[in-house]
Amino acid sequence: MPYQSATAVEIDSKMREDFRKRLKEYGVSAEATDPVLAVLFRTFAQQLEALYNDTGRIRLALLDELIAGLGIEMRKARPAQTVVRLAGAAAPLLVDAGTTLRSQAQTGARFSFCTDAALTISSAQICFGATYEDGAMRVLAGVDMPERFTAARPSLEPVKVNLGPNPAIYLAIEPSAAEHLSGHSFYFDLSPDARPIQDALAGETWCLAGPHGEFAAAGILRPRAGNAGLRKLEWLISAKSAPASEDLQDKTPLLPDGFYAGRVYLMPVIPPDRRFLCRVPRGLEGPLGRIFGREAQTLFGVDRAWIKVTFPRGLPPLHTGIGGVFMHAITASNVECFNQTIVFERHGTAVPISREGGTDWQLVSPLSIISENETPYLGEMEPSSDASAGRYAIRNGRIELTPARWPDGRPQSQANVRVWISSGDAANQVGPGQVTSIELRGLSGGIKVLNPTSAAGGTNSEQFASAQERFSSALLSRDRVVTRADLYAVVKAFDRRITGARIHSAVERVGGALRRVERITLELNRDDFHDPEVEAGYMREELRASLAGRFLHDIDLSVQVEWTEP
Repeated sequence: MPYQSATAVEIDSKMREDFRKRLKEYGVSAEATDPVLAVLFRTFAQQLEALYNDTGRIRLALLDELIAGLGIEMRKARPAQTVVRLAGAAAPLLVDAGTTLRSQAQTGARFSFCTDAALTISSAQICFGATYEDGAMRVLAGVDMPERFTAARPSLEPVKVNLGPNPAIYLAIEPSAAEHLSGHSFYFDLSPDARPIQDALAGETWCLAGPHGEFAAAGILRPRAGNAGLRKLEWLISAKSAPASEDLQDKTPLLPDGFYAGRVYLMPVIPPDRRFLCRVPRGLEGPLGRIFGREAQTLFGVDRAWIKVTFPRGLPPLHTGIGGVFMHAITASNVECFNQTIVFERHGTAVPISREGGTDWQLVSPLSIISENETPYLGEMEPSSDASAGRYAIRNGRIELTPARWPDGRPQSQANVRVWISSGDAANQVGPGQVTSIELRGLSGGIKVLNPTSAAGGTNSEQFASAQERFSSALLSRDRVVTRADLYAVVKAFDRRITGARIHSAVERVGGALRRVERITLELNRDDFHDPEVEAGYMREELRASLAGRFLHDIDLSVQVEWTEP
């Protein structure tokens, strides 16, 4: 009898039948059951029914403990995500991470969203966008060009030009004079079949054209994963004059990648010595003249910021896969901060924090649990020599607290709990244009909220099957590099511009002892780089540092570069 469907009546009947069979084996015939035994059978059956009904919860609790013990991502809900564009800023305005956006679905339900990162909005705008592929350049559709550009009636036909073998996007931006492009964002509107383009975009380098129209190492930017799948661009060569910047999300747990991960890119702080402007990058004078005709000299007679994004060969057509590029956009996730002081005598030590535990919301991630003497609670499995530290564990939608203790050993009476919560899949009801307002501190300056996408990707708490599969995968995976096949696979996966690799193992005498040495030669193509020598040097050092943390002890590593023809 499967425990999932067993009821107290079925269990009682089965026990009575088994009892009679056992009596018959000893030659005893029992037509009627003793009333005392009947009460015992019914009582025991009810207890077994309760145990069967609780089996699923027990299994989830045990899995949660195993996941916590191995430091794997806990079971939690995923918040719905949408994209908003902010318009109407006359002067540069900083919008903090976590800024609240209000929405109302067609059903009348209201949902709150929070911006996933801080961004700067200003009067900066994209004046011109173009794609280059297969030896031809054409105007990028979907770019809101200024009226004077559209009045020139640019040609929509491809223009032949030789700008190298790799596809690319070129963007001309009229920046804000005060901030250039510091903290500004770009949103890529991609077609449903443009997944390869989105994947490539997440790892490709950007380059800001220099004052003489050159795309060189000083202007190279690389994307790095940020909160909720947003990509932050970082300088390849660190700028010494760039001030240190702080982001609210750097101090709190990051949200998992949302539905629109990899579509919004955030510029870093641009120091004064890198606020490059030029009229036209090298090699673009000819094609721009053929696209805009006699108006090209007038339209491109002023200095602007030019950005080039290079793509690998073999992708779907860029001019159809990319529907447009827009500035001043940011992803926003359906999360709120639940902040409550838990008094143990009144609330107990097992507090519901998700719908699974009996609340109206879903748990996304714990933020902080602070004791009365302002020391953080530690995870149940986290090692620590502090016997007075409080502990917590999350099981079945509840946070179970082991109270911290005062120095004299007395248990503390309360703790402050802060967690990210979400509406889960309910927030997926928010359609395009239904995020309508933003709550800014001080004057908003007439900021308008444009919501071009629907909310999507929201889920409720992860189910047992998917969590078990993720747990099994984590147990079976290995991060160490042991065999030559492991090493080759890690090297090839490090950067798509590594076209090949040769690995030579040797034993050499180092410092009077024999040591194993792995010599790796990377095969690279110069056409894949803006500044080959500088970028290859950074790639070599970063690969070496990455492998050093995954190699077995006492193995030396050497990484060299060899240039090949395409």
